[in-house]
Amino acid sequence: MITMALLLAGWGLLAASQPRQFNRLVHHGRLSSRARTAMRSLGAILLLAPLMILMRAEGPSFGPLVWACLLSISAMAVALMLAWLPGAKSAT
Repeated sequence: MITMALLLAGWGLLAASQPRQFNRLVHHGRLSSRARTAMRSLGAILLLAPLMILMRAEGPSFGPLVWACLLSISAMAVALMLAWLPGAKSAT
């Protein structure tokens, strides 16, 4: 469960580090290059941390397989949330 939360947070940070998505989420200001780099670095760390957790919990053969499956599921979930976001904001 914690691995999925970390993956969602990692994909969320990577998506939010894109200028277009940042403007859709924040609606003001610009994202500095330092903040963009920090968000991307933290996002990458949050995507790799579950791999270590799963390798320790499930073993070196099954852990990466579970991680790859969860990685794709979480990426799809973040993409769907970002696609749904404009409709959710216009409804409120």
